[in-house]
Amino acid sequence: MTKKSIAELLNEAKALKQKELAIKQEMKQQKQIIASEYVDNLSTEEKQKQIADAEKILNTAKQKAISLKEEYKKAMKQIKNDVAFAKEILAFVNYKQNNSFKKIKNQKRIEGNFLIFNREGIKEIRIDISKSNWEKTFKEELKKQGINGNDRIADNIVYSCQLLVKSNNVKE
Repeated sequence: MTKKSIAELLNEAKALKQKELAIKQEMKQQKQIIASEYVDNLSTEEKQKQIADAEKILNTAKQKAISLKEEYKKAMKQIKNDVAFAKEILAFVNYKQNNSFKKIKNQKRIEGNFLIFNREGIKEIRIDISKSNWEKTFKEELKKQGINGNDRIADNIVYSCQLLVKSNNVKE
């Protein structure tokens, strides 16, 4: 089998293109013949009836398109309103978050001989720091409120409170 040259392949492609054009032309002529025979063999009443049917179909399609466009506009307007409302809610919530008091995880202060400890989610703890074993009592109070020494959270809280007490004693 020999390879065909590019020129031969291009010539074959041109010939196929011409065949395609000839077939399309023949099909067009055939359609014209069918249309003219159809039109010639129909009575005027039958033609009028078919024209009326076609116009009726076009009118109903037009009405359906208009109603669907209106429904689409209504639905889109509702969606836009919902989105605007959601954005208002988010803006309000964001405003509240940005402008409200910051939550304090651990708050400790000394009033007289008492250490007052507040933490989000637990009750206020008051410990008398004039006693020598106040750290142990403080740790027990933390344990009662659910902050135990398993993960050293209670130890870290007691340590930071010890630093606060020492810094307060130095100032006096």
